[in-house]
Amino acid sequence: MINRRERKKELTKEIIIDSALSLFEEKGFQETYMEEIATKSDISKGTLYNYFQDKESILSAYFQGLINNHDNNFSEVSEKFKETRDIKETLNKILDFINHIFSGNIQYTAIYFRYRLQTLFSVNPLDNPNRSGLENLISEVIKNAQENNELRNDIPSVIMARNFQFMYMNYFISSVYGNEDINLEISKAQIIELFINGAGAQNN
Repeated sequence: MINRRERKKELTKEIIIDSALSLFEEKGFQETYMEEIATKSDISKGTLYNYFQDKESILSAYFQGLINNHDNNFSEVSEKFKETRDIKETLNKILDFINHIFSGNIQYTAIYFRYRLQTLFSVNPLDNPNRSGLENLISEVIKNAQENNELRNDIPSVIMARNFQFMYMNYFISSVYGNEDINLEISKAQIIELFINGAGAQNN
């Protein structure tokens, strides 16, 4: 249970994110300045920088919130996997979930992905504060599949999860920016097959 101080910090963070998104919608992302976000949030510029170092980190927190607010979906997918032990079905559901989250925010998704890629190598991935619940879910699903001998276990689950993340970025880009000749269901199946074929349990 969080204390009063932590609740106040979380509330301030939510106000900042809401204020920033309002300004992004009104003025555009590039045309919005941190000073304006601070003013709209009714906090000092210094306080704003205590929470977020730039606009991109605010946008990242927004997407983290969207993802983490779907914990029930995560639990459902994870439990479904444990029941069926079907890694393909689980990865398919994860790709559908990703598309659902990001396709409704096209104007910000490219900025978010670019920011994530830029920050990927600036800190230890395991300690990255920008990690989302989605990353944790994928790592858990892959770790379970390794324990069930559906996936090879000579590669750490976190590395395999990160490889799958790069692949789902490709899937999302194809689903949003692809031409009409692209069959998304086939594309999704191909991505999963590509991952499974490279990560499948090895026969000794």
